[in-house]
Amino acid sequence: MQTIKTWLPVLTGMCCMAFGSGIMSIYGFFVEPLSKEFGVGAAVLNTGPVALLLVPAFLGALIGKMADRLPVRNILLTGTGLSMLALIAIGEAPSLLWVGAGFLAFSLGMSMYGPVVVNGMLVKLYPGREARALALGAIGISVAAIVLPPLIGSLLAHMDWRQALQLLAVVLLVILWGVILAGTPRGVVETGSSSEVPVGGSFYRTREFWLIGLSVALGLNVMIVLSICFPPFFLGRGYTVAEAGWFLAVSGLAGLIGKSCLAWQGDAIRNSVKWLAAGLLLMQVVGLVLLYFCVDTWQVLVALVMLGAANGAFIPMHSYLNSRYFDSSIISHVTGAQMPLFLPFGLTGAPLAGYVFDQTGTYDVVMLSLAGILALAAVLIASTPAAKKFG
Repeated sequence: MQTIKTWLPVLTGMCCMAFGSGIMSIYGFFVEPLSKEFGVGAAVLNTGPVALLLVPAFLGALIGKMADRLPVRNILLTGTGLSMLALIAIGEAPSLLWVGAGFLAFSLGMSMYGPVVVNGMLVKLYPGREARALALGAIGISVAAIVLPPLIGSLLAHMDWRQALQLLAVVLLVILWGVILAGTPRGVVETGSSSEVPVGGSFYRTREFWLIGLSVALGLNVMIVLSICFPPFFLGRGYTVAEAGWFLAVSGLAGLIGKSCLAWQGDAIRNSVKWLAAGLLLMQVVGLVLLYFCVDTWQVLVALVMLGAANGAFIPMHSYLNSRYFDSSIISHVTGAQMPLFLPFGLTGAPLAGYVFDQTGTYDVVMLSLAGILALAAVLIASTPAAKKFG
C-alpha cells in the first residue's frame, strides 16, 4: 500500500500528460466538422496547434516560477478546470472566432498542467529516481494516442462534434480532478537546495541553459514535423493509407517501449545523461537515413522502430537534463524559461516542409534535412559542460 501511495504523483503526471499533450492526438477528428460548419478550409484550422507553442513560449517562465513557489495541486486543478471548461465552451461556439478564443484558453490551461509543471513536480518528489518518474509520466502520451482516437471516433459516430467534445471534456475533468486530488501533495513541493548549482535568474548566464534548451527544442520539434510528414511520405513511396496507419502504430508502440526502457535503466546512468540524450538523437538520425534509403517493407519497419523508440525515450529528456544541471527548487522556472527557444523551428519547420513538398512532390529532402537537424542537436547536447550536480 505504501508503494502505491509513493507512486501516486506519477499516476497524476501520467494522466495530466495523457489528457493534456496527449489530447492533441484527436485534434484532426474535429477539423472536418468545424470546416463544414463554419465554412473555412482545413489550412486555417490546422493553425490551431500553433497556440500550443505560443502560449508556453510567452508564459512558460511565469508558469514555471509559479510552480516552484505555489502549491502545485492548486495550479494543476486550475489548469485542468480551465482547459476542460474551454472545451465545453467551444461546444457552444456560434462562430469560428469563439472557437479560436476557446482553444487559446484551452492552451493556457494545458500549459498549467503540462510538462513544465508536472515534470518539475516529479523531479522534486523523486530525487535519484527522476528518469523513472519522468518516463512513466510521459507514457501517458502514448496511452492517450492508443485510447483517445478510437474513443472519439466512436462518439462522433453517434453524436455531433459539439456533444462529443463536451462529453469528453466532462469525463476528463472528473478523471483529472480525481487523480490530482488523490495523488498531489497539498502544499508547495519543497526540495533541498545546493550551493553548487545556479539559482534564481542566474541560470540565464550559463552555457548549459542555452545548449540544453536549443538541443531539446530541435529534437522535439523534429518529432512534430515528422508526425505531419509521415503519412504523405509513405503514400509517396507507394504504400496505402491503411499501411501508413500501421506504420505509425508500430512507431508508437516502439515509443512506449523506449519510455519503458528509460524508466527501467535511465537512473543508472544519470551522471552520463547528456551522452544518453545525444545517443538517442543520433539513433533517430540513423533511423531517418535508413528510412530515406529503404526499399523493402522490413527496412521501413526497422527504421520506424529505431525512430519510435528513440523519440519515446527522448521526450522526458528536457526535465531530466535540467535536473542534472539546475537546482530542483527552480527546475520548473528553468524549463519554462527555455520554452521560447522552441518557437523559431516550431513555427517554421512544418511550413517549410510543406513548401518543399509543394515544390518537389516528395518529403525525401525533408527527411535528410531533419536528420541533419537532429545531428546538430546531438552536437549541442554533447557540448554541454559536465554536470556539477550528482545528488
